Amino acid sequence: MSTYLVQQKCGPGVLGALVLDVKTILFSLVVAELTASAVLCFLFFFWKHRDRAGHLSFGLWSIAFLLGAVGTLLISFRGVLPDDLTIIAANFLILVATGLRRSGVAAFFCQPLRLWIAAGLAGVWLLLCSVPDFATTLSSRVAYVQPVMMLYIAWSAIICLRWNTENLVTPKVYAFSAALETSAHFSLLTALGFGAETGLFEAISGHVILIALLLILVAMVLSMFTALAMPIERSLLQIKSAAYRDCLTGLPNRRAVFERAATFKSVSSANNCLTVIRFDIDEFKRVNDKHGHATGDLVLQVFGRVCEETKPADTVAGRLGGDEFVILSTRMEPNQARILAEKIRARFAAACSEETEGAVQVGLSAGVSSVPLGLGLDEALEIADRAMYEAKACGRGKTIVGSAEKARVFSGVEDAQFAFYKPHPA
Repeated sequence: MSTYLVQQKCGPGVLGALVLDVKTILFSLVVAELTASAVLCFLFFFWKHRDRAGHLSFGLWSIAFLLGAVGTLLISFRGVLPDDLTIIAANFLILVATGLRRSGVAAFFCQPLRLWIAAGLAGVWLLLCSVPDFATTLSSRVAYVQPVMMLYIAWSAIICLRWNTENLVTPKVYAFSAALETSAHFSLLTALGFGAETGLFEAISGHVILIALLLILVAMVLSMFTALAMPIERSLLQIKSAAYRDCLTGLPNRRAVFERAATFKSVSSANNCLTVIRFDIDEFKRVNDKHGHATGDLVLQVFGRVCEETKPADTVAGRLGGDEFVILSTRMEPNQARILAEKIRARFAAACSEETEGAVQVGLSAGVSSVPLGLGLDEALEIADRAMYEAKACGRGKTIVGSAEKARVFSGVEDAQFAFYKPHPA
């Protein structure tokens, strides 16, 4: 951070009245970092709902903010303590801390930590400080510390934006704070590094430095809050996802299916139709009674996997309960839905036989309905239910396309276009 350079760069005539403000900023930053470190440390040891990535990021961020606080505190005692502490040790700690902050972001997104980079670049700083010309030259020290910190911080922002596959809000805020902090360090580099060498900005360098420190304080506080909030937001998202997902099959549950159907109205044209495929495993109770509930659970899991692997990407598959499943779409015609149902039926029978080494032979009955989107899922399910029960009454292992007035049975015998289809009785 090299904020100790303020007093060295700006004499009493330029920034004498601002020295107290600079110290206030530094002490405020120390308090904020210590507070963040303590809270993160508490969450690291006692928060039970964290995942492994969040746990590791809490630990890295806690250490990073603690080291940053110590380094900033040493900087604030510039002129009181020896230069070895307020310059060399302070900047070493801050470089390590900034590198660990980047590693904490990487840990959160399950990316390589690359701790050796933080240790290596901080070690280079110590080696350079052993060279007298470097250690005694303000612009040289600034020209090393500020770009390294800008690299770490910008890298953190890129990780947040590149690997935020969950579309969390807090990583985007973290990236914004990182951009703010990077611009502040660039201002310090310009005013204390290039400006010191060329004589540029001499008249306004004190004001540039003070504004840069304020930006760093704001950005750091914002990054601390987002570091705390990122794992919490992910946990809340995971809890919400679990509430909308069937734990056995991994498919959306009944609640999720109905809510997704409700969203179709807002994202689809009013002229669209809601097409529903209603599945029911034939004589599933017999499977449980004969082979046990563990085998029954396996059959349900197989069906869930087959549904996910077979259905188009723009459809929604879900488990309504028991052995009842459904697929929703606003882009499928009834005939297309019928073909899809037959693909799933055939693949499901083959997969069950393979998983149980031929011990379990199961059939699948399906009903298809298509209603105007405005009628809603309840009406579509009612029609699909009647069609599905008619399929069972007709011998099981069939797909029936139903309507409010009538239902038509499709099989390889009745429709030459679908001669590949052979009803598979349970």
